[in-house]
Amino acid sequence: MKKKGFTLIELLVVIAIIVILAVIALLAYNKFVRVAECGGHKEQHRKVVNLAKETYGFCSLNGSTYMNSPPGYTCRSNSRAGTTYVSGDGYTTKCVKKWDCRKVNYFGNKVTAGNNDVMMMYHVAAEFGQPMNTDGFVRNDQWQNFIKANYPQGAGITNIRGKGDILHIATYLGSDCSGGNFTNSAGSYLIDEITWP
Repeated sequence: MKKKGFTLIELLVVIAIIVILAVIALLAYNKFVRVAECGGHKEQHRKVVNLAKETYGFCSLNGSTYMNSPPGYTCRSNSRAGTTYVSGDGYTTKCVKKWDCRKVNYFGNKVTAGNNDVMMMYHVAAEFGQPMNTDGFVRNDQWQNFIKANYPQGAGITNIRGKGDILHIATYLGSDCSGGNFTNSAGSYLIDEITWP
């Protein structure tokens, strides 16, 4: 009895089918990863906006709130900024500081969300465990520059910057993401503006 084997054409057909299935699976996986990354950037933006709203909300309730800073920054009370040290060493742990929201800023002006942008940026970095360098996702760039085409370089960067008395929070979703409320040639952004008081 003669053994029957696969012909060359049968083997090539099987290999072609495997390659086609692998390409389809790879495309589906890449789309899944892209959608997950976009969703992660949107969730990050939502959490930053919620933190800012909650922080200023406590100011409205009792005149004080917490404005923390990440490790690597001075961890002490600052009467000019209206902050009182609570806990943390400022080296390995975040510095927890109570902030008197009724205090005027360094220039003698009434504090608003917009002119309090640097403290809020530090607070966001502290609460989300972000380093204050390009490894972290939080920035304090000029808001009008941040939404220019080809800037920022990477998706998932959140910028917190004053726009007059308004706090401008923008997250660059990327060139492959949709669902932002501002779009330019660089891609899509989520932008929220917070007014306080």
